Amino acid sequence: MTHSSYSVAFLHAINYLLPIEGGYVNDLHDRGGETQYGISKRSYPHLDIRALTQDDATAIYYRDFWQVAGCERIPAGLSLVLFDSAVQHGVVSAIRLLQRAVAVRDDGILGVKTLDAIAATALDYLLHRFTNQRARYYAQIIARNPLQQRFLNGWFNRLDHLVQAALEVV
Repeated sequence: MTHSSYSVAFLHAINYLLPIEGGYVNDLHDRGGETQYGISKRSYPHLDIRALTQDDATAIYYRDFWQVAGCERIPAGLSLVLFDSAVQHGVVSAIRLLQRAVAVRDDGILGVKTLDAIAATALDYLLHRFTNQRARYYAQIIARNPLQQRFLNGWFNRLDHLVQAALEVV
């Protein structure tokens, strides 16, 4: 898929995400293991992570996260937060966090009730509710595995930058 095939909302999201995820890393404390542009060997064992290009990563993010999470079905800005959440926490967990933010049953399915609740909620308010749900999720991660505490400042910095980037397109 060429860049011209992607929506403006996805291009904004991927241009936010790739620099945040960074280049090649192999941190022993990172549960994803060997990673490039945020694409991990743990999630994609068949890929040569070191040889992964930005275009490869973009195609994976579009196919496995943006489309699967249903990001095109929700307003720009919020779609960025959902996408980033899906990348960091998995698609189902990301949708559940969004559902908690709009106070509907968190079944992990972006269905009619969730979409209606999103449409009925002020977008800037919803962005803050969603990022608050993510902060709570980070606390749960650390409660389960205290070694993950070392990532907390980076996670909070990520949320700060994410809200700013989302507000650019709201």
